[in-house]
Amino acid sequence: MVLLIVDDEEAVRLSIRFLADLAGLGIDEVHEASDGHKAMQCLESHHVDIVITDISMPHSNGITLMSYLHSRFPDVRIIVISGYQNFEYVRESMRSGAIDYLLKPIDPEQLNRVLKEAVESIEPERGKLSGLDDMNFSALRSYIEENHQSDINLDSLASRFGFNPSYLSRRFKQKYGIGIIDYLAQVRIRHACSLLASTDLRISDIAGYVGYSDEKYFSRIFSREMHISPKNYRKRDRKQP
Repeated sequence: MVLLIVDDEEAVRLSIRFLADLAGLGIDEVHEASDGHKAMQCLESHHVDIVITDISMPHSNGITLMSYLHSRFPDVRIIVISGYQNFEYVRESMRSGAIDYLLKPIDPEQLNRVLKEAVESIEPERGKLSGLDDMNFSALRSYIEENHQSDINLDSLASRFGFNPSYLSRRFKQKYGIGIIDYLAQVRIRHACSLLASTDLRISDIAGYVGYSDEKYFSRIFSREMHISPKNYRKRDRKQP
């Protein structure tokens, strides 16, 4: 279980580490961030299960962070710790899916009670996801191969195979070292390379054939994966004997 503590005061972050029964709760990894922006960077690069965040912080506050979490990582449990008993803060926190709003100074009993609730709410989902260990991952990859030209995304794949989107993505990445969406992009670009090399189809048509409705977006993804534009890839391939 992974916890992220977000507060602009180092003393508060250390206090939470000290007061929380991390080992007893099964929390074996803790990250820290001093504002919402740094927290977002951490969330993009690390798997996080629970976020404890302050509201009032410089650069990017807790409300902004919770809005980001709500839209980008809806399965992350949010606990708010603040020095302000402000109704608007409480309301915004609850709207963003926070499971509780605790006041500073931190009460150890309250902190551990809420953390326990967060952990226990995550465990059933993990139990469900454990079925993914027995799932035929090749079936998922085959489906992506066969349907790469369709309008498929993480949500539609998760729904089809019966798993939570964010957890499905994480488990796929654990197994293959790449996220599902990045894998889908690789499959599409591989097919695009074949079409560029073997046909005279317009690049806009090729983009559509492999699942991209926007030619500019396709070209950006192609260049990212192949380190060359589709147009120059075709030219280079045609020059080779």
